[in-house]
Amino acid sequence: MPVRRILHKLCDATLEFTGVGIYVSAIYITALLPPAVLAAFFLLGPASPTAWAALAALAALTLTPLPLTTGALSERFARFSVGRAAAYFHARLICEDAEAFRSDRGYVFGFCPHSALPVALPIAFATNSPLLPKSLRGRTHGLASSVCFAVPIVRQLYWWLGVRPATRACMRGLLAERRVAVLTPGGVQEVLRMEHGSEVAYLTCRTGFVRMAIQCGAPIVPVWAFGQTRAYSWVRPGPPLVPAWLVSRISRTFGAVPILMYGAYGTPMPHRERITIVVGRPIAVQQMDEPSKEVVSELLQNFMDELQALYDKYKEQYGKGEELHIL
Repeated sequence: MPVRRILHKLCDATLEFTGVGIYVSAIYITALLPPAVLAAFFLLGPASPTAWAALAALAALTLTPLPLTTGALSERFARFSVGRAAAYFHARLICEDAEAFRSDRGYVFGFCPHSALPVALPIAFATNSPLLPKSLRGRTHGLASSVCFAVPIVRQLYWWLGVRPATRACMRGLLAERRVAVLTPGGVQEVLRMEHGSEVAYLTCRTGFVRMAIQCGAPIVPVWAFGQTRAYSWVRPGPPLVPAWLVSRISRTFGAVPILMYGAYGTPMPHRERITIVVGRPIAVQQMDEPSKEVVSELLQNFMDELQALYDKYKEQYGKGEELHIL
């Protein structure tokens, strides 16, 4: 193989690694920042300018309004990182009917599964992701737990990607502006019910996103990310060492499950799995200000049926034989 070709492949691999590593590293760096600041005060003394500068930097990263951090540079950075992360996973997005999405209305995308970490969501549904069809590009926003926007660095990175807090007010605002809100309905409860060797979607009690879609008159769209569950290996605490109720209580309190994740060679980098995101057809919704429980339940059942059909249609081509359990 010519030397130039080898160097070219090494360069591409490095860029792809960087695209994923930036966001993975941000999670771990964020966890280390507060202890590092405390250690600075302890080791250097309470009068140390270095310790106070570190505290000021941490406060600025945590409290600065996110719109003030955006600009041409952050947009270029987001495009670069999403493109390289997509290359790392050989990610592709299949839209069953791109022409069905109209520019004059909002949509609610039900993204499944949550997995240990939904790495495909910011890659495929960043506002200007190159994977998106033109009918969705520029108006799509992933939704993440509000806790992600309370910690430094992660909050900036998510904001630059177009990810927004998964709150009722934020979701309602996006749909009112005819934008696309992409959320993972299963959330924490789905992570608590994950099983090795199978695919799990926790949906039967998730009526909130359906009710919101009805109130805003926004069609609901089933989405499945094949390969995402294999991006990270995981170990979840539980019986007999840790009571199930304690794990559930911690998860509800902090909005995240205390789960140990690891990727390639035991590192924080995810396994290099091929990820294929399949976007189904919109499910029509009739707008109602106060939908009944029966209407909400019927639409939720319709969504689950369409999600199962979508999974069954593509599982042989993009899955690895796992069965889907909708809980």
